[in-house]
Amino acid sequence: MDRRDFLKFLALGGTGAALLKGDFAFAGLDTDLQGEANANNTINTLFDSWSSQVMFQRKPYRYPYGVSHPQVTKRRLNTVLGAMKSYGLSTGVNWNVRYTNSRIRPESLENVDVYVSLTRYINQPNPPPVGTGFSYGDSELAALEDFVSQGGGILLMTDHGATEDIPNWTENDAALASVFGITLRNIFVTHNDPEHPDRPEYMVMEMDPDLPEDLKYLANQVAHVSAHDSCIMLPPPEFTPLVKFPKGSTAFDIAVKHDIDLPNHYFSILVPFGAGNVIVVGNSGMVGDYGSPDPAPGLISMENNLMFFLNCVTYLAGHTCIPEPGQGPCDFFTL
Repeated sequence: MDRRDFLKFLALGGTGAALLKGDFAFAGLDTDLQGEANANNTINTLFDSWSSQVMFQRKPYRYPYGVSHPQVTKRRLNTVLGAMKSYGLSTGVNWNVRYTNSRIRPESLENVDVYVSLTRYINQPNPPPVGTGFSYGDSELAALEDFVSQGGGILLMTDHGATEDIPNWTENDAALASVFGITLRNIFVTHNDPEHPDRPEYMVMEMDPDLPEDLKYLANQVAHVSAHDSCIMLPPPEFTPLVKFPKGSTAFDIAVKHDIDLPNHYFSILVPFGAGNVIVVGNSGMVGDYGSPDPAPGLISMENNLMFFLNCVTYLAGHTCIPEPGQGPCDFFTL
């Protein structure tokens, strides 16, 4: 049984296959998660409609010409969306969720706190010129750069580089990362634990124990995260590592067709830029519904993946208060 078949078997064979039932399982991405909103307790989140995890859940506003696209399953992000609504109700925070309905323009980002991209879909089978297909156009990159400069937040959950059997899923994300001084290398990083041969290519990773005080919110209720794989990210001079690969991780370089030494161990980093911040994470399938098989088995219920996602979005929107154990939520914005 090869890696992908094994991972699909693992996900579909677990309790997660039966987890998503009833209305919760069919919560579409078309409906805003809204309650009684006011300007002081609302997070306005814009999901990129052309990111891979989103397109397995719902149709985007259109499919670009000349490249393949996934078939909608409506079973990829139900857990995340349900949790955003539930967590918001529990903490008095209103999560407004929208999706891009055109290529990104400055007006697309008006009143948005956090832009979330879950791996811009790759341009297969024949990559078109930059700025066509699913790739970012120059005007989109300029709009997102200005958005962060003025205080917005970006959560870019990218994915793995290429192997001899799997394409490079960083090809479109790399352009966005480079705007903020981050280089995504076409390297396939994973981990095979000799003590668990039944779990090939599966990484369990700790939050960095030395986070500065102003970033400790990101580790609130998050001891570990997990993912199948990642790329390599080379950060700019000013950054903070959030999560690192486990010891013994391997890095395959398709250019030389063999493993190389890891240049660093960063699975996730935070980069300040202007008045805003960018968080880059090396995998997006980690937020996919457990039991959903495509584009790879979802891992949202594994380790503390769900809480890590929620923490990233709320932090980027301005939330840094950690409540005392057993107590109610803090005042939302600590400005």
